[in-house]
Amino acid sequence: MLKIILPILVLAAAFTYAKHLKETAPEAVKRPFVKRLTVVEVETLKPTQYTVNIEASGTVNAGTQTNLVAEVSGRIVNISDNFLEGNYFDKDQTLLEIDKSNYINAVDIAKSDVAANDASLKQIKAEEDSNKQSIQLAQQNLALGRKELARVKSLLNKKLISRSLVDAEDQKINQLQQRLQELRGLQTTFASKRNATQAKINSTKARLKQETLNLSRTQLKAPYRGRVLTKNVDFGQYVSVGTVLGEIYATDYVNVELPLSLSQYELLGMPEAFRNKSIDTKDLPEVVLTNPDSLKNDKWLGRVVRTGAALDSASRQINVIVRVDDPYEAKEGISTPIRIGQYLKATIKGRTFKNVFVLPSIAVIYNREIRLLEDGKIKIEPVKVIWNTNSESVIEANPDFIGKQIITTNLTQAIDGMEVITLEEQNKLNKKNTLGNKRKGDKESNKKDKKGEKQ
Repeated sequence: MLKIILPILVLAAAFTYAKHLKETAPEAVKRPFVKRLTVVEVETLKPTQYTVNIEASGTVNAGTQTNLVAEVSGRIVNISDNFLEGNYFDKDQTLLEIDKSNYINAVDIAKSDVAANDASLKQIKAEEDSNKQSIQLAQQNLALGRKELARVKSLLNKKLISRSLVDAEDQKINQLQQRLQELRGLQTTFASKRNATQAKINSTKARLKQETLNLSRTQLKAPYRGRVLTKNVDFGQYVSVGTVLGEIYATDYVNVELPLSLSQYELLGMPEAFRNKSIDTKDLPEVVLTNPDSLKNDKWLGRVVRTGAALDSASRQINVIVRVDDPYEAKEGISTPIRIGQYLKATIKGRTFKNVFVLPSIAVIYNREIRLLEDGKIKIEPVKVIWNTNSESVIEANPDFIGKQIITTNLTQAIDGMEVITLEEQNKLNKKNTLGNKRKGDKESNKKDKKGEKQ
């Protein structure tokens, strides 16, 4: 009997306890249905202006670079301390000297030849003057002889003298005429002698000038202020004409050659170089150069001065040449001078676009459209992109878009008319829901407390 009654009692107790739990259990909170929307970030479109900064890279080249070549031969007898690789020098400073003994002797010989030829010319001129006087005297004697011949002929006609005296006077006249002809013939030779001697003088003076020039070339002087790039010779070495002694470059400025695409070049906005039109340097773009391989923050300021004469047919690029003045003068903020062959990164100040939108690159889809937010829905609009960087996109400012909100969130799937919610609205909604749930929880707690008190 106990085996039958005991299970019945357990079931009755369990049923009574379950009923008690059901009556005292809290009521389930019914949450309203909430539609899940994609959360996006937005910006308000405002027109502004934007200056394009074009990034490029190139190597440093000397503005003026020269091979020092020996113009005379000889042994090097002196080398300046400034003629060492990396050292600086001033204009007209002697960098090295070649033995000048032979050239001094050559100058002395040329001077002697000039003096000897000058003496010969003076002698010829003296002889020419003497011959002119002899001609004048011969002419006078001939005139007197002719008078005497006329006198004796008149005496012969009067039969006062013999015929032999007249013949003797006639013979004297012939001799005087012959002498005058000889002197006149000699006179004509002085011009050729004078010209020949003058030519010798000119030749020896030219040789003296050349020998003096060769003597000066034994001292190799710097043609400008600069720096030594390479030194190819040393003290005591014999060099011949044409030997390359070293290589130097001017330090007044350097050039940096930058290859640009045609689109980059057009954005420079620099004036084109025509043969009959000058360019104002103020209209040329400014450039900031930095060393990407250095931990230092050195910056050099330059300016685009010209472009290459030809377009590279393979790369379709054009080179622009940037000039940096006084790159080797110590300046504040510069820790090291520019080096020839150094690789530099350039930022060129290009055109300034007005009335444009500057957006994060992620906001421009496929480089041709944007997503606006209108009445909680996406509206896709086409745009014209002017310029792109790694982080920004510049587009033409459509007047219809001013003041509207553009979506700056990267949406993997988005269609025209799709409903979204802004991050700001979502945060407000979350805050509101949290506050509402808290209030409901407080109400339920109060109900439970009152119910418990009644029981």
